[in-house]
Amino acid sequence: MENFKEEFELFGKLLEEQEVYLDPACTFGTICDRMGVPEDKFGEYVFANVGLTGDQVLEVYRKTGPSGE
Repeated sequence: MENFKEEFELFGKLLEEQEVYLDPACTFGTICDRMGVPEDKFGEYVFANVGLTGDQVLEVYRKTGPSGE
């Protein structure tokens, strides 16, 4: 498995600081495109680290973030 440590940190910043999940059109795929990483490989890395798919991570944020509280 490829090492996406820096990209994983950026993914977290996009969620925590820029709150990209607030845009309903935002998907894990669009985030991967924005970061310039392959969705399938980065998705495997995310799943290995948090036990959720990228889109599931977005859903968690949408349900528990500022708009979902």
